[in-house]
Amino acid sequence: MRTALSFLAGIFLLSFASCGGDSSSSRQEQTDGTPADTISLNEEGAPDGYERPQLRSSHDCQVGGDILEGNQFWIREQEILVVVKADSTTLDPDYGPSHRVVEVYDTKNCSRIERKVLPVDVSPDFPYFIAEITYNNSSQLVAIHGFNLIYIYDVENRSLLPQLQPQYRTERYGVDAQSGMIQRLEVWENYLVGYARDYGSFAFDLSARQNPKAVLPFAEYAVETQVFHSLFLLESQGGYQAIMPSYDNETDKFSINPAFNSPIALNTDVPKSARNNRFLVLRQANAEKTAVAFDLRDRERVALPSNIATQQTSNILDWLKQNG
Repeated sequence: MRTALSFLAGIFLLSFASCGGDSSSSRQEQTDGTPADTISLNEEGAPDGYERPQLRSSHDCQVGGDILEGNQFWIREQEILVVVKADSTTLDPDYGPSHRVVEVYDTKNCSRIERKVLPVDVSPDFPYFIAEITYNNSSQLVAIHGFNLIYIYDVENRSLLPQLQPQYRTERYGVDAQSGMIQRLEVWENYLVGYARDYGSFAFDLSARQNPKAVLPFAEYAVETQVFHSLFLLESQGGYQAIMPSYDNETDKFSINPAFNSPIALNTDVPKSARNNRFLVLRQANAEKTAVAFDLRDRERVALPSNIATQQTSNILDWLKQNG
């Protein structure tokens, strides 16, 4: 009997060892980077059968005070509401409601995250506005502007960035009391691009969130007295994107007008004396030093014939003047 029991016990131990060996092998395969089981992913990169949480179509938070149309911006993905409003704390006895209170709410529970009273910009009755194109998932920034002052709320870090004010390549002179008033503002990738009445376009680099920097135009052409068309070179992806912003006052249309489909490497060693003319010629940073031409009057890149693009800059400028 003992012999039979010993025999059975031996078989049991061998079976147990065999199972343990398979488990060890599985762990080793996973350590080596080969998964024991294959998981199928859908087109969004999530496991098959996974469903993203449904975003709410609206929130139910009630915000007190006086709010102008367009001065509430709800970021559904983050459940964050940014509001510019007027309330009793900014009521001016002579000018009435002053729309310069910025409040930020967590719409999951309607708790207030931030409250900031912005300074009077020119006059108490000049409101601050949330920029029309103000947010994308990569930048997570909401731009707010008054007459000529700008604030940006950083949604990701829950903070209001330092005050900004447009800067220009040359001195601007006001035509009337509304000169310099910001008419449009847009968060564009890691940049803030805007347009001010009679003063023209301006830009800021927002890459360093807590230290935004003004980007001055690389070139600027005075179409007529105190009417400037500017070209900005914005660093991106190891190269440059050239933009020539425009604003149509009659249609209220603002266009950034990027010149390239994607950023390209450029040689920016150009004398300042060559940066205030209608035509500008830059060279690509390639072996051929291919020329890239711009017409600042018409705010467009000029397509150069292949036999012209490789010639000297003076010859290219002559061709542009003859064909412009």
